[in-house]
Amino acid sequence: MRVTRLTWSILLSASALMTPLSAEAVEFTCWSPDGVASANAAADYWTAERIAATIPDGETIRTLPTDGFSKGREDILPSDAERAPIGDAPYKFGGQLLYTRGGHDYTASAQFVADANIVIGAAHSLWKGDMAASNIRFYQGYSNGGGTLYRMDKAAVLLRWTEVADNNPSLARSQFDYSVMRTTVASAVGKYELGIDGAHVDDNVTITGYPARLDGGEYMYREIARIVVQAGTAYDARPHPMYGGGASGGAWFVTANNVHKAVSVVSSGALDGVYGPSFTQDTADLIAIVKNGCP
Repeated sequence: MRVTRLTWSILLSASALMTPLSAEAVEFTCWSPDGVASANAAADYWTAERIAATIPDGETIRTLPTDGFSKGREDILPSDAERAPIGDAPYKFGGQLLYTRGGHDYTASAQFVADANIVIGAAHSLWKGDMAASNIRFYQGYSNGGGTLYRMDKAAVLLRWTEVADNNPSLARSQFDYSVMRTTVASAVGKYELGIDGAHVDDNVTITGYPARLDGGEYMYREIARIVVQAGTAYDARPHPMYGGGASGGAWFVTANNVHKAVSVVSSGALDGVYGPSFTQDTADLIAIVKNGCP
């Protein structure tokens, strides 16, 4: 484990937020989500009944900044988001994330990124209230009960996330709001490439996820949003018609020359906007660490 040279007070200062974070070091927390339980016992946990009873996980931005930004779009309708073609790339790289945290079973969104055994989601799904998630499964290609379950044997978040996990959602906090997990079986459908600092102000991104308020979270949805702010290693994109619990961790992606790059994940949102981290070299380093079993 490498130790960061930056202090937390510096990272959360207003000036630091406007400057990309150091990529020279990464500090993290990693765990085995099933502990000492056997693979068979863990697989038995997620029955159809238990999956149906999960709580859609998500975080709402209480007040979006307005000065210098376009006004919120109160006229946004659910129809401004549409079901994603789950059998096509890159949507098939994604799916629902199932996990237990604090004695409750949740669902959110995630996807294969950068490596056939690596899944990326939101950090607030896997670590909150000083509690790490267990029983983590990735339901790739989930669509109204169908899809493929992948088991996780490693999960990790940035140590900086654990220090702000219980703060209110904010652009500064969202810088660290991603998690990296390792599957025991490689992806059979492909993966997103990792986009480091892969989008900028005025770029359009496609955002994906499973918002519970649309069809009960049974289908992946997609929307187009424009990045209006890039502050430090965080994005603010608008609008966000598919906001709601369950979409947390869904990929933001861009496509060029038929290459699909994940540049962020849904951190927190409201009807008129959504925050997400901008992936950095720290992200790539954490992926390598988890891939190697968090040595």
